[in-house]
Amino acid sequence: MPVNDRLNPLSTVTEQQVALLEKKIDDLKAEYILFFNGDTRQPPEKKREDLEKAIRKLIYGGSKSPKMEMIIQNLAQRFSLYNNMWLKKLNELEIGTPLTRARKAAPPKPGREKETHELYLTLNDEETFERFAAVYREMLPESGASEKERDQVIESIKTKMLTHNLVEARVTFSRQKGKLNIRIKK
Repeated sequence: MPVNDRLNPLSTVTEQQVALLEKKIDDLKAEYILFFNGDTRQPPEKKREDLEKAIRKLIYGGSKSPKMEMIIQNLAQRFSLYNNMWLKKLNELEIGTPLTRARKAAPPKPGREKETHELYLTLNDEETFERFAAVYREMLPESGASEKERDQVIESIKTKMLTHNLVEARVTFSRQKGKLNIRIKK
């Protein structure tokens, strides 16, 4: 047994485990995207549960260096964000909430042809998404957005942020030629 392994026997194993779990999270994310897009019939629930157990085992297993603790914590938080989103979407599917795209906007009010707004969103603060919904509702034509559509748009933005591994983002709303455009920037 090499000297380094005796001093910290979990060091290389833990780094390898973290790298493997990172890949498994990315693979699972791709599988859930396929499921929610309707490309597969069953959600990868067994894989999600197995991954959750593996991460929990890594968190609570043995002593680790402060650096590895932070790396493992970041991995666990990343998985937790995805896991919560997947479970929420699965719950919505079970209760019958459709995963549909937002309806097309009607012609804008006169004088609103080139209007823009910019917001800062963070997954750690639900209030930023409430402000997002308020601006979204304001930018829509007079018909506005229903509560259901509002929730779908918020979930869509959260999904895009998670897909692109963004915890924080700037969102720009613009209206040009009667169309509402929403852009996410780092």
